[in-house]
Amino acid sequence: MDFDLDADQRALLDRVEAVVAAKASGGAYDAQLDDALRDALDPAQPLDLLDRVLVTERLAELGTATTFGTALLVGADVPPGGLAVATAARRGPVRYGGQAATLAFVSDVDVVLAAADTCRVEEIRSGFGYPYARVEAPDADGAARPGAAQRWREALTLARSAEVAGNAASAVARTAEHLRERVQFGRPLATFQALRHRLADAAVSAEATRWLVREAAHTGSPRDLAIAASYAQQTAAALGPELVQMGGARSFAWEFGLHVYTMRLEALRLELGAPDRLAAAVNSHSEYS
Repeated sequence: MDFDLDADQRALLDRVEAVVAAKASGGAYDAQLDDALRDALDPAQPLDLLDRVLVTERLAELGTATTFGTALLVGADVPPGGLAVATAARRGPVRYGGQAATLAFVSDVDVVLAAADTCRVEEIRSGFGYPYARVEAPDADGAARPGAAQRWREALTLARSAEVAGNAASAVARTAEHLRERVQFGRPLATFQALRHRLADAAVSAEATRWLVREAAHTGSPRDLAIAASYAQQTAAALGPELVQMGGARSFAWEFGLHVYTMRLEALRLELGAPDRLAAAVNSHSEYS
């Protein structure tokens, strides 16, 4: 089995990285980056589900705050300005709800798209590395996508899992760099075996998440998606406190930069949902259920 990216996939990610290098303005949401990413894709090159996941994963790994990956995975042909999605199954604040120009409301069956200026939006203070807002659907219906809710929910789960994979990879890399550079007791922290073992465990979790999510995108199997989401949620829950502790509990310092990824992992953990519900989704697809 060949796990290497093919030439088209490498070229796609190269384009994404070039746009981020040229357009990204920092960790805050950037509508111009959203639009630049959309313009950078070659319309003559159709993207399959795995391509879309690779892009979403890499954007998270690069530390961007963009709605592009979500829009790409749900296949929404939306106007410029970004997309935020609210689901009936998850009450509470919506990521990018106060920044995106288009809001999508996913009910049990249908999806409705509406311009943000027609909705009730209340931005809230967030310490999770992403902006959030409370949103309410407009009084008048927007553009409806009848029967699309299930596909959108699956795409959102895949997007969040891919974002966990990307954020986890960068969080582990930042921690490894810190352990190599930080000297205690006359030698780098990276030379201490206990820390090496703990970092290795974290790296295995991050890499396993990456490949479970890619496998789910490759097969399109609901069971594989349920497994990937459940594992991603566990990774997000475990890596935050573990890596912060390995960073000497100073991992929220601006100069370290790990806080960007660990706080986003916490946000994504909550967005993916409760572990028992995710485990039940895996069991529901088991041949023994």
